[in-house]
Amino acid sequence: QRFFDDVLGLASKSLPKKNTDALEPWDLSALEPYQPQYLAGFRAEAYAVELADGYSEANARMRRVIERDVRFDIGGDRQRIEHIDSNFSDITFKHVLLPVWLAAYKYRGKTYRFVVNGQSGRVQGERPYSAWKIATAVILALILGGAVAYFGSR
Repeated sequence: QRFFDDVLGLASKSLPKKNTDALEPWDLSALEPYQPQYLAGFRAEAYAVELADGYSEANARMRRVIERDVRFDIGGDRQRIEHIDSNFSDITFKHVLLPVWLAAYKYRGKTYRFVVNGQSGRVQGERPYSAWKIATAVILALILGGAVAYFGSR
């Protein structure tokens, strides 16, 4: 048996899912009933995902946890699971607004977006990579590794 409470599902189609999922965990113990003044002066996005689709996403998350639990209960290095039959009961839904700050910047003509968890300050998003800096770091690491190996074998 497994109890799930407050399984989140992204209700936005404009935010990058991989980045918003990485903003977790959220402190959901401090949830407050909605009041319009919370959003006064801010732009906020309305729900863009239907309840059934949100439940499908939450259900998939719960099933992954259940599968992990089954694998752990079986034990060993490898398991062959042909079927897992799960029953869910007492399902309730809450619409929750979480503080996610969205920003973007341009660098050398390309736009990069990032999101910030308004509770923890955790940041996720896109960033530019410098090919010559990466190549330089790899070359320096190889030279340093070679020097350590050479002097270490003497």
